[in-house]
Amino acid sequence: MELQRKPVWGGLVSMATACALGAALTFPAKAAKVEVPLIADTLLAGHSAEYQLNCGGRGALRVKGFQGIVVFRFDMSALKGKRVSGGVLTAYCVSITGEAAGASFSEGVSTISHDWLEGVGDYVLDLDAASYAWPGDPIDDEWDAGNEEPSDRYGPNDAMDVVGGFGGSIVNTEGNWEFNVGEWTEITLDEELVQGLVDGDQYGIAILRNSVGVNLDLASKEHQGGSFTATLEVESTGLDVEPQDKLASSWGKLKVAR
Repeated sequence: MELQRKPVWGGLVSMATACALGAALTFPAKAAKVEVPLIADTLLAGHSAEYQLNCGGRGALRVKGFQGIVVFRFDMSALKGKRVSGGVLTAYCVSITGEAAGASFSEGVSTISHDWLEGVGDYVLDLDAASYAWPGDPIDDEWDAGNEEPSDRYGPNDAMDVVGGFGGSIVNTEGNWEFNVGEWTEITLDEELVQGLVDGDQYGIAILRNSVGVNLDLASKEHQGGSFTATLEVESTGLDVEPQDKLASSWGKLKVAR
């Protein structure tokens, strides 16, 4: 008598499914590197003659202690709802001047924790755009009412209240970046800092330093037609984060025509 064989396809499919499931549980989601576009950059100039002036249209943005804070803002919408593991900010050095010109030095990096409007100024008074004294009146006429930063240079609050760890801003732990004139510098960014940008809790990246002995000029997106615009490459795991209700950013209005 010939024995009737049972089909084995069901068993094979079940085995394949189990293997695929096991692989999914064993291996993490593949990370992807995403370059996000720069949408705004400006200098927040803290010198006594400049702190009310907008610099959103300048080609070179100066890092100089409290007298010069450079902020970059990127469109993070391609990563909305995703988890990231860090990123790399790349900036181009236009010039280095001052008493310590030519020396290697480190810059502080943090987020900026308040919304702001770039504007189109080149050391121009413009209440509707960001300066050291205010983020731009269409958003707010004060950087931070909490006034955490203790100096009170020009009144109850200024841009120092929302960078460098104040006002809920996130400080990057990496350091020791070397800048050379005519060269690009890659700045490695922490996971927490970049995730804050993706989640919408933070509104850009600030570069600042504690002393005023060196003037570090970084290229803006206006420098030489945008050929030296800063870039941000984010490493995303592809995993979703918990959904959060965030107020819509006003980045679409970053250029304020006067």
